[in-house]
Amino acid sequence: MKKILIFVIVIALMLTTAIFAAPGDSSDPIVVLSYLNQRLTSLISEYKLDTVSSLNTQIADLKAEIKTLKGGESSGSQSLEIVEIHEGEKLIAEEGTELILRGGEAFVIGSDSGGLTNVTKGKDFVSGMSVVANNLLIVPRSDGRGVYTNDYAIFMVRGAYEVTENN
Repeated sequence: MKKILIFVIVIALMLTTAIFAAPGDSSDPIVVLSYLNQRLTSLISEYKLDTVSSLNTQIADLKAEIKTLKGGESSGSQSLEIVEIHEGEKLIAEEGTELILRGGEAFVIGSDSGGLTNVTKGKDFVSGMSVVANNLLIVPRSDGRGVYTNDYAIFMVRGAYEVTENN
């Protein structure tokens, strides 16, 4: 009987320390949310993780601003891209786009300000002129200039462009 009484007293003492321990105290056997929040906040400030998220936000904003300054989401590349146009289609290029006719027959779409600059020949090709194969053409302005075909043409293109139906 004495053993049972001692056992009950020991159990009661253990339970009273667990019951009367302050939440978050070192004697508290249960981890509480307030302790975790406090510890995580101190770790975030200690390792300066709060500044990392603000830097990521600034980087994203700067990337968006660069896209806007470059002319938005138009297709454009620093490498040469193969582009095929078929009967009834036209390739409208943005300012600074380079075109090289590799096959087929194509004609220049100009504007009131002029046509496409043929760098190889050192001439300006105006609306309706035939594009010479393997000559480098540069689009000087983003005002609707480009090329069209009555049959089929294949180009190497570097820069921003759009292939649309010929009206």
